[in-house]
Amino acid sequence: MRCNPGHIIGISLLIVGIISCAHDSEDLRDDSVISINEPGTLSQIITPDRRSFITELTLSGQLNREDILYIRQMPELRYLNLEEITLPDNFLPESAFSSHENLEEVILPATLDSIGSSAFRWCERLQIAQLPRRLETIGAYAFAGCENLYDIDLPGSLSHLGKYAFSGCISLHQINIPSNLDHLADYVFAKCISLSAIKIPRSIREIGSYSFSGCKQLREIEIPSTVQTVYAGAFQDCTELTAISWPTTLTEINYHTFAGCTSLTSITLHSKLTAVKNYAFDGCKNLVEIHCKNSNPPLLEENTFRNVNRTACRVFVPSKRAKNSYQTDLYWKEFAIYVE
Repeated sequence: MRCNPGHIIGISLLIVGIISCAHDSEDLRDDSVISINEPGTLSQIITPDRRSFITELTLSGQLNREDILYIRQMPELRYLNLEEITLPDNFLPESAFSSHENLEEVILPATLDSIGSSAFRWCERLQIAQLPRRLETIGAYAFAGCENLYDIDLPGSLSHLGKYAFSGCISLHQINIPSNLDHLADYVFAKCISLSAIKIPRSIREIGSYSFSGCKQLREIEIPSTVQTVYAGAFQDCTELTAISWPTTLTEINYHTFAGCTSLTSITLHSKLTAVKNYAFDGCKNLVEIHCKNSNPPLLEENTFRNVNRTACRVFVPSKRAKNSYQTDLYWKEFAIYVE
């Protein structure tokens, strides 16, 4: 039987193609490290026809923004190790990996100083993010919406944590707040519904608006005396909150601060507290005791205790003279007043 030369050529090309593909697969083994000597060349090393098959990637050398965006276009990427990578200005760009559908674990460069805003926003499958020990800044929305992020270790070097940074991280069960931070930004841990405990370090001076709002598993909170301001709605809708340690240095409780905290049964208002703003305890329907240490009634507003059964809630005051003052106050008189 004679072989058709055309068939021989076709078979030869097929074999060459198979060998070529085998080399490509070998070059991109899951345990191999790809070295980048010149920033901006990642697309030449991993060509566009191959990037769709990458599931694990470990890189070393130097990358730029163009390379980061190229990695973002690897749809099946689950594991990314950038520990030995250097980025321009030691900065991970804004929206670097945002909305990546399959990314589950990332190790960030050891030299990284800053994470840009929305860098991992809506990476819904992200479970592990290893941060460098020298990190100073995490931008706004950086990990917002990372629904499977269970735990994250914030380094002690961190001095800035942007607003909404971890909002909507519904699996996050604990968080350490570094003592280098001096304020907690607005909505920074909002709707972290699995967060059950939090320790606020004495370095914190301000707690931002709605910073822990919607943390439905948070059971107790201790605010150190170093805190100078707690802004509106900081603990709104923390429905399991039963214990509050409010610092004696603060003179007012802001709008909506504890609104919707339906598990609160008792609160203590310290002697230096002079005002409790509108809706501060709105919807605290199980509140039955208020211990007021100030002989002069703190200023209330019309809706401070909206949706609280005031006739069934007992208010304890320091003395008989104080009792008279509370019983003649426009809003306090609606409560049952007793001497402590």
